[in-house]
Amino acid sequence: MKLCALVAFLSLLALPAFATPADDAMAHSKAFERAVNARDVAAVLALYAADAHVVWPAQGAEASGKAAIEALVTNFLETMPKDAEIALVSQTAIPLGGGEVATVGHWTESFTDADGDLQTTNVRTTEIIEKVKGKTLYVVDHASVGTPPAPQAAALQPAR
Repeated sequence: MKLCALVAFLSLLALPAFATPADDAMAHSKAFERAVNARDVAAVLALYAADAHVVWPAQGAEASGKAAIEALVTNFLETMPKDAEIALVSQTAIPLGGGEVATVGHWTESFTDADGDLQTTNVRTTEIIEKVKGKTLYVVDHASVGTPPAPQAAALQPAR
């Protein structure tokens, strides 16, 4: 009986070692979500490789390397509306081999605008993450904001 309990316990400890690339990618994205929503620059930066490259919408320039990424992250978190929250909606993970995974993600950023109306922005991401020494890190992090729907034809008609 004690042997069975020991084997069961050791099996539970080994479960994280058997995580799939999709599980690693999801855990990494959820860590990013938590860090951004907590406005924690250090926690966000901890998710990037030293030589990572970032392209984010509305942030101006691209950033390469931790120092430049830190400036981009700091600006992003400081300029987010106070009540803004991001949420991962869906993610597809594509194992590339060698510990690297490509992801395609769909996110929302929700916030209250100056008029008190709830706004939601759709964000798409394409990323390359790598697992090094048990830690998953961004190598490439590219986000794009969805474009608003086209105006309806009736709204385009001149007033009579």
